[in-house]
Amino acid sequence: MKFKKLISDCAASKSDSSLPIVALIAGLAVGAVIGILFAPESGADTRGKIADKADDLTESVKEKVQSMKAKCSTEAEKALEAKDRIVEDVRRKSKNVSDSLQGLKDEATTTPGAPQNI
Repeated sequence: MKFKKLISDCAASKSDSSLPIVALIAGLAVGAVIGILFAPESGADTRGKIADKADDLTESVKEKVQSMKAKCSTEAEKALEAKDRIVEDVRRKSKNVSDSLQGLKDEATTTPGAPQNI
């Protein structure tokens, strides 16, 4: 089930120009099968050609799925790296703010005449 979602998510990506390519390959495969069916050859030859074309199409789809999986994996890795950078940046900035506040507190408590209950 996750595999179907992964494929649909990758296919729905606006930056992915693979959908027209997949549609083109599918159209070519259908056209080839129709052309073979109407060719003046024996049934055995026609069935053999259909099987060959089906095998070619299967390989093409497998290659496309592998390509999409690799792209999704790469994008997931990039997202995780970005998340790690953001989390580290937030931690660093919050530490800087905490240190600054601590410095202000220390300065306020050592200044003569300043309130001592900070």
